Amino acid sequence: MKFKKDHNEKSYILKGISFSAIALSISLASVNVSAGAWVGEEGSGYIKLGYADYTSSKYRGNNPTFERFEGQNTSLYLEHGLGNNFSIYGSLLHQSYEQEDSVTGTSSASGFGDTEVGIRYQWQAEPFVLSTSFLVKTPFLYDEDDGLGNNQEDYEAKILLGKGLDKFGYIGAEVGYRVRTAEPSDEYRYLLEYGFNVNKNIYMRAKLDGILSAENADSSTSINAANLSNPLEFDSGKFELATGWNFDKNSSLAGFGIELTFTREIYGSNILQGNNIQFGITKVY
Repeated sequence: MKFKKDHNEKSYILKGISFSAIALSISLASVNVSAGAWVGEEGSGYIKLGYADYTSSKYRGNNPTFERFEGQNTSLYLEHGLGNNFSIYGSLLHQSYEQEDSVTGTSSASGFGDTEVGIRYQWQAEPFVLSTSFLVKTPFLYDEDDGLGNNQEDYEAKILLGKGLDKFGYIGAEVGYRVRTAEPSDEYRYLLEYGFNVNKNIYMRAKLDGILSAENADSSTSINAANLSNPLEFDSGKFELATGWNFDKNSSLAGFGIELTFTREIYGSNILQGNNIQFGITKVY
């Protein structure tokens, strides 16, 4: 719910794959919206439109009155190569949720959530890809009382590593620090990823996406009772498994693809634990 490419022949896995990410290289079609050290060439780009459904009946933490959480979101992710090893990327999220608590009852909201805009620079391509990125998250599209975000700005810096493994796919890793203004705790962020092509059309990806709280929240309350998907201080580890199809280069849908992604929280504290299923349409240009 809450929202936050190899450039050569060696990276066979990335050719024709259309999914970057919460962003891999665009020139060969990224495989993770929010991860990736590869930067696309000038004028190349990647777009993903996704729809996700999330359900949870378990809370990892001290919240005995929690009963159920259901949410849906529509997300748009874009990345564009600027040239000179730079790219820009960003995401926009529209979400709705309904949460039930045995004491406080039902709370719900619908609307745009936080938006994110970032810039990435690729320092080298061999013997492995090394990049750095800087991202800004803003809360300007919703009211504080809506519960669609924590109504504060975030600033995040990351180091990203990647390595193409020829026919065996690719591996990637990220480490970073996110400064969250106002009440929420800052965050250490980390990610591990592996992906490969099954054939010229089908690809698969597995990812571990983790957050470790810096435990410096300004508030003694670690949860957002109105919307448990937006805690103020938490640890989390999410496992993601995705598979996708890229249309043939000589077809009328060349550059387009479809993707199905399953995500679940596998460890953490002060977080919901549930299943998130997303269907996405991708485009590489």
